[in-house]
Parts: sequence; C-alpha cells; structure tokens
Amino acid sequence: MAFPIISVTLASLAVGTVVTFASGRYARWAALVTTLVFLLEIGVMMMLFFAAPGPLIGAVPTGDAESYAWISLSWLHINYSVAVDGLSLALILLTGILQLATVVYSWTESKRPGPWFGLLLLTGLGSVGVFVSMDILLFFLFWEAVLVPMFFIIGYWGGPRRRYAAIKFFIYTHVASVVVLVGLLVMAFYSGAGSFDYAAIYAAAPNLSVVQQSLVFVALLFGFGVKFPIVPFHTWLPDAHVEAPTGGSVLLAGLLLKLGGYGLIRWAVLVLPSGFLHMDPLVYFIAFVSIAWGSVVALSQRDLKRMVAYSSINHMGIVLLAIAVDSSLGLMAAVFLMFAHGVVSGLLFMVSGSVHHTYGTRDIASLGGLAAVTPVLATMIMIGSLASLGLPALIGFPAEFSAFLATWVAIGYWVLIPLGILVVTAAFYLWMMQRMLFGPTKGIPLKVHDLPLAERIGMGILVAAIVLFGILPALLVNLITQSPIRGF
Repeated sequence: MAFPIISVTLASLAVGTVVTFASGRYARWAALVTTLVFLLEIGVMMMLFFAAPGPLIGAVPTGDAESYAWISLSWLHINYSVAVDGLSLALILLTGILQLATVVYSWTESKRPGPWFGLLLLTGLGSVGVFVSMDILLFFLFWEAVLVPMFFIIGYWGGPRRRYAAIKFFIYTHVASVVVLVGLLVMAFYSGAGSFDYAAIYAAAPNLSVVQQSLVFVALLFGFGVKFPIVPFHTWLPDAHVEAPTGGSVLLAGLLLKLGGYGLIRWAVLVLPSGFLHMDPLVYFIAFVSIAWGSVVALSQRDLKRMVAYSSINHMGIVLLAIAVDSSLGLMAAVFLMFAHGVVSGLLFMVSGSVHHTYGTRDIASLGGLAAVTPVLATMIMIGSLASLGLPALIGFPAEFSAFLATWVAIGYWVLIPLGILVVTAAFYLWMMQRMLFGPTKGIPLKVHDLPLAERIGMGILVAAIVLFGILPALLVNLITQSPIRGF
C-alpha cells in the first residue's frame, strides 16, 4: 500500500492545531513548526503524485488516493475517501504559503496568542480537507469546519463592528452551505449512485435528466457562489474584511473565497456538464456583472481595506468568467487566477493592516508621501497593486492573460467588455498609489517607523511567490494541468 501522505498531513495539522491552542505564549512557535512540517508534507505529496499520478478516470482525482469504509448501511455507503490532482495540489500549495506568511506576519500578536494561532491553523486544516475530500459527507464536514474559526477570528479580534460582521458572515455562508448540501444529496440520490463517493457520483451523474442537472447546477452555483462571492450575494464580504484583523482578512480572501471556486469546478462543472451547458449564459451574466460591479465600487472607496475587498469581487468575477468558457484553457486559467489572487490579495490586506498600524488610519485621502517616510511599506504597496492590475513579470499578468485568451477563443469580441473594465481596475490602484505614496507628506504621525521585521518577512514570502510564478508561470501551469479534467 502506498504511503498515506494525505491522512498524515491532515493528522499532523490536527495535532499541531491542538498543541498550538494549548501552548499559550509559545503558540507562535508551535504554529510555525506545524506550518513548516505542513510545507514539507506538501512537497512529499507532490513528489508522490508526480512519481505515480494514477490513471486518468474521467474527472476523478486518483493521485495519492486513500479510501476506507466509514459508515455502511443497507442503502447507503459513506467512505473516508481522499485524493489529489493538479487542481487540488495547486490550492493546497496556496494554503501552505498563506499559512506561513500569516503566522509570521502575526508573530507579535499578544491578545490570547494560543487561540489566535490555533484558529489560523484550524482554517488551514479545514481548507486542505475541502481540497482533498472525495466524499460528500467528508467534504461538507470540512466545508462547514472552515466557518467556525473565521467566525471567532472576526468576532473576537475584529474591529468595532466585529460582532455584526461575524454574524452576517456566518449567516450568509451557512445558508449557502445548506443549499450546497441539499444539491449534493439530490445529485447523489437521484442519479442512483448508491454512494456518497465522488467517483460513484461522477459515474452516475449522466443518469440525471437535463432539467435535473440544470436545477442542481443552479443550486450549487448559488451555494458555492455566495462564498465566491457573486453579485448580489457579496454584501457580507466588505463588512467581514473591514472588521476582520489582518491575518483573518488574508485567510478570508486568500483561502475561503477559493473554496467556492474549487467547489464549483469540482462538484458542479465537471460532474454536471449538461446542466452547466444549459446554465452557461447565467454564469456569463453573473461574471460580467461581478467584474463591473467590483471595479466601479472599488474606484469610489476611500478606505484602503474596503477598496481591496471590492477588488476581490472584481477578480473573482474574472475567475467565474474563465470557468464559464468551459475549456481546458479556461479551467486552467481559473485555477491560476485563484492562486494568483490568493497571494496578491494576501499581500494587499497585509499592507492595509500595516498602514493602519503605522499611521492610525486607512483613509486614502488623509495620507500622502508615504514613500519618503516608510519606503519598505511603500514598496510592498506598489508590488501588490501592480500585481493586482496585471503588470507583466508579476503573477497577475499570466493568470489574467490566459483567462482573457480563453474568453476570446470562446466568445470573441465580447471579451472587450471585461478588458475595458480592466482600465477601471488599473485606475483605482494607480489613483491610490498616487495619493498615498507620492507628493507632499500628509497625515504622518510624529513617531513613525517602517515595517517591523516580522511583517517584512511575512510580506516577503508572498512577494517571492508573486515574482517567482510571474516570471516562471510554467511551474504552476504544469502542476495545474496534471488534472484529469476535460481537455487536459
């Protein structure tokens, strides 16, 4: 039997999380050791996957696969089934990078460090569980588990309206989760799969009529789309981001939004191709609206963190557009974009937090000349902003280029609509940099300091990923395309 690397990874994350909760003032060290072990395990997982990726069976992941009987009834079989492919491995790698950067950035956290670092690790554990689960019940348990740590991160360590933001986040995402569960159960029972296992459901899904596939797809689109988030179910996101502490915002934008994209691709697009085909115009419409709405509303923001939050809606709209084109290039671009947005938005939320810590405000109009006073912080702001607007040699460029190329191939000149909106995206980032970083100094406290070492290292980890995959995108593309999905 092959080495059960996935189960070992989940177990080590679980043990590390428990130890971190109990470590008190040493929690940061426990979290760091757990994260470094996690990154090592990701490396082993990739080595084993590329050494023996397994046979390609439709869209069923077979890499590093494990399956054990869990609950057996006369009419239902539930298994502990886990596996990986390029799609899940790319997002697991993103989880490891963001977890390391967040732990390091939060190194000086003094408000109950045990629960703080423990909840950060629990968020990572839940995310990895979602990416490897190949059974409906297991998938849903991890999916719901991610909501709990983020609720407490926002509700306890957040800003003045933290309780309102936390409750709103939980209600929106939990209602969506119920719809996801209902959609998955309907898909399993009505297809006659006889099991909650992904492979069985994938094989039985063609038994569903076109109408049934379409209805289930719409339910999953709503359920996964709320966490994406899609317009008009996005209103929880700006409140959650603004009130969340910096580490919470990094994981919220970098990981939790990606769960929606991953779930939509894995459990809806690949399993229900006929339903997806009939509902594709709806997906296009939502994608165009999300791209436009996110850009226009971001342009009107004065709060730096709220501007970045609305820009996330814009970028995830491009991810949805890449999914909508329903091609191998489009799906590759969607995963690449999710990875790129994860590291770039993580950096931008970190600089937003550091601006607030250093200058006591995030109001763009109240600050000026930061480059002359805090050059390292200003450099991080510029790198994050330029990567987000798609500057060549940074990760945003190959991700967005591949998405728009796939869109051009699929729908021709309609691609000019999102391309035109990119001008607005560039405008609000350039406007922000011009106001905050350059010109005469304004809003500078008497005693001001540049980024402390922990924040520099945390941001530096994300900058390294932004530059590495921007210059060498083939490293990530070659991983993503090791996915048994149509066209690869």
